[in-house]
Amino acid sequence: MSTSPADRISTDQAAAAAGSSFVVLKKNNLVERPWGGLRMLDYKGSAPLPDQKKLTGNGVGEAFEVAACATDPESNQYPSRVLLGDNTEMSLPQLLSAAGREILGKQLFDRCGGEIPLLPKTLDIQELLSVQAHPPGNTELYVIIDAEPGATLRLGFRHTVDPDALRSDLLAARSQQEQLLTWLQPDVDQFELQNILAPSFADRSGDTDTAAMQLSPLLRRREDYAPASLALKQLKLMYWQILDMMNEIPLHAGQVIYNATPERICAATGAPVSAEVHALGNPQQLEVMMLEIRRPGVTYRAWDNVRFPLREIDIDQTLKALNLSGTNPAEFEVKPKPVNGEPNAMRLVAGDHFIVDRLSVTTSNAATVTAGYFHTLHCVSGDCRLTDTAGNAVLLTRGSSVIAPAGLREYRVSTASSAELIRVQIPPQ
Repeated sequence: MSTSPADRISTDQAAAAAGSSFVVLKKNNLVERPWGGLRMLDYKGSAPLPDQKKLTGNGVGEAFEVAACATDPESNQYPSRVLLGDNTEMSLPQLLSAAGREILGKQLFDRCGGEIPLLPKTLDIQELLSVQAHPPGNTELYVIIDAEPGATLRLGFRHTVDPDALRSDLLAARSQQEQLLTWLQPDVDQFELQNILAPSFADRSGDTDTAAMQLSPLLRRREDYAPASLALKQLKLMYWQILDMMNEIPLHAGQVIYNATPERICAATGAPVSAEVHALGNPQQLEVMMLEIRRPGVTYRAWDNVRFPLREIDIDQTLKALNLSGTNPAEFEVKPKPVNGEPNAMRLVAGDHFIVDRLSVTTSNAATVTAGYFHTLHCVSGDCRLTDTAGNAVLLTRGSSVIAPAGLREYRVSTASSAELIRVQIPPQ
């Protein structure tokens, strides 16, 4: 891709400053999703359109906070954008191509080139997401920012699972879901179909008779009503059977969940620490917003909770990636620990691929951070001012993120009230 002389000047100027000052990222790298809510917009300082979800069928499900990895399809599709001092902007990959070594530091740059091996996102989830897994070694940390009373997520199998039996059940249910479509008119709106079925399946104590009656006008033939009605009953049983196989974890603001395989299981099996089976969100559509810390990489879906339109699933690959031993919810709830030499910091996770801390500051308790390594900062509560040793300052508001480059040796975090930041760094190898 060619650049104009003006673009090159802007890039050169940005590159010259990037190694020793904060890289400020645009906070509105938002992606609409059918399962998304509307709290994200308030969190990011924007106002939702009236009836937005009713009109479009989509809420704002994700904000890609730091995205600069060309080998990851989502990161490549939604790259972060950098706000420059002259009120212009450029993509983060573009800046890294010019100043990757200065921003990442020599060791990380030599290891990763001009890419960032992190993909932190803010998620606003108002529906139940798929039952999924990730490649071995790829774990996720969830920092709960906000949650409606009663909101939950599913994580880890409650009891040891027979993979052959589970595979057979999942294949049969998927086949039945595909069969249901053959009984419906070919031009049926599958989003409308989802709106009909989701409330019926989520109501655990109710039956599917009302949903079957609503489907009746959409059938190709009247004689298909009986098998379609039976299929709904069986699919609802499978919907809850799969959910009940996993731990249900109640959520609240400030909570931190790490979806990694428990240490006791890794020690017993020799398996790498990996993400446990999980399904974010809940059938009751109680909204939850979280900061998700993860690496770039694929997601394997084993089961999509009878969602329409049908999405691609890979049952075998998912089961291959999962720990199938029983776990309990307490094994995933993080207990923060103090960080030596940093009175404002609490360590959340120190894994192979990321280290995550929570920084808390108040009016009377500012923080001085000794840095000199690449890391990202995400403001999840309040607002604060980041000031480097040269006196350059950046205002970090709720829902915004910045990069602290490797050349930034020290900075101060202060606030007029209180603020909470999540700091993410990549451990040396």
